[in-house]
Amino acid sequence: MKTRLLSLATILCAFGAFNVQAETVADALEKCRNTDNSLKRLMCYDSVAKSLNKYEGSDAQIEQLQAYKSNNGNQMKPRPAPVAQGQVQASEPKNDFGLEHKRDLSDEASEIAVTIASIKKNVRDKHVITFSDGSVWQQTDGTYMKLKEGQSVAVERGLLGAFFLSVEGLNKRMKVKRVK
Repeated sequence: MKTRLLSLATILCAFGAFNVQAETVADALEKCRNTDNSLKRLMCYDSVAKSLNKYEGSDAQIEQLQAYKSNNGNQMKPRPAPVAQGQVQASEPKNDFGLEHKRDLSDEASEIAVTIASIKKNVRDKHVITFSDGSVWQQTDGTYMKLKEGQSVAVERGLLGAFFLSVEGLNKRMKVKRVK
């Protein structure tokens, strides 16, 4: 009985060895991708990158990648379809799309000094201030400041696109946004 069981196990192991296939790069990367722990996932990707030559078909995939990189610069960009008369052509996306808020503000003034031309309160009891240069600013926080027409104030640029109105001699700032 033991010899039959031992011979059966040997035969099964032998057939199982023939069915084992070498792991491809894609399989290894998929295994790494399914790892939940981010540090272990990173270590897995690093080990795959260090030992690319042990994977089946890695040479062909590397050659394809190198061919793609070398041809990528030589490929012609597709021409836009001709626009019929009367149709509006959509403008091509610019390289700075979505980066408008990151433009360089170092050349622009970080603070302006202006005089208050008029002050109103809106429905929510917030100040709406018109300055002598014609710009209109609205209070966005709940800071109380006693402001009057003809008073000189400073509007300074804060972090993350915020603006603050301050009066000389007061240790207070009111958060404001430009309306017009």
